[in-house]
Amino acid sequence: MSDSIGRYPWLAPARRRLRAYLEAGRLPQGLLISGAAGVGKGVLADDFARRLLCASPPAEGACGTCHACRLAVAGNHPDYLHIEPEEAGKRITVELVRRLIDRLSLKPQYGASRVVVIRPAHAMNMAAANSLLKTLEEPDPHTLFLLISERPAQLPATVLSRCQRLDVRLPEREEALRWLRGQGVGEEAEALLAMAGGAPVRAVELHGGDLAQRRRMLFDDWVAVLRDESDPLAVAERWAKEDGETVLIWLRGWIADLIRISSTEASVPLRLANADLEPGLRKAAAGLDLRALFACLDGVDAARRNLEGQANRQLVMEEILINWNRSRPRGARH
Repeated sequence: MSDSIGRYPWLAPARRRLRAYLEAGRLPQGLLISGAAGVGKGVLADDFARRLLCASPPAEGACGTCHACRLAVAGNHPDYLHIEPEEAGKRITVELVRRLIDRLSLKPQYGASRVVVIRPAHAMNMAAANSLLKTLEEPDPHTLFLLISERPAQLPATVLSRCQRLDVRLPEREEALRWLRGQGVGEEAEALLAMAGGAPVRAVELHGGDLAQRRRMLFDDWVAVLRDESDPLAVAERWAKEDGETVLIWLRGWIADLIRISSTEASVPLRLANADLEPGLRKAAAGLDLRALFACLDGVDAARRNLEGQANRQLVMEEILINWNRSRPRGARH
């Protein structure tokens, strides 16, 4: 038996909830699996899909040996369908959803179950979401839709109302660090986990590159902009060459840590998400206003939404950095 979830222990509670659906005989037609990027939502969805399609499933997972399991592993199971953007970072178009609906007009080819994974579900444009909604409103009893998203709030309320929701939580920091060290990450575990926003799977993906060095360079840029030691426009030009989503995840984590520092008494022990950057963060926090920090956090969230569309990456970075430069009172500048 192949037990993929066993390799990701923090996913066990979510798997138990999925198993409860099966035991109760009340499988939803639409299931929204939400959680941070890199927490293992795709692993969980794949594990459950294979369990549903397996010809002779054991108590946990899928058998891994039957014809259906072998087809699923090879990516050739005709009843295991995936919808995702044609290019990374782009939208899921209505044409993709319509092609899916055409396929769903046929009966499942193996067994009685069919699984459709839509990832990331929040990448559907409005026309695609509306087209899918019609199918969710008149569900095929043989088909389960698994919508995977780290930004469920961006899905239309009409789609959300047709889905059961399963939130996959990040593991506790110490559990995540133990797991990362078990994967051979070693001394970089803490920094990688911080770069990944606490998501262990993403942290492993980052291991072995120069991303830690680049993150440190961007952090130094960010602090220099705050102190008027670097030009926001020049920094934005450099940042525009980086992966926009990664940069914004880092920024969000740094600002969240500043909020923790600014709202906690100095004598109270504090565990920061970016513990390796704590000295620089504490120095940057001096004199910053909480309202300004929350405004910066909102700005990063808005930028993430804008980058999903056709927004110019450099202009997005310029706006973030100019607002960041303005967040410290002028009298407090160094």
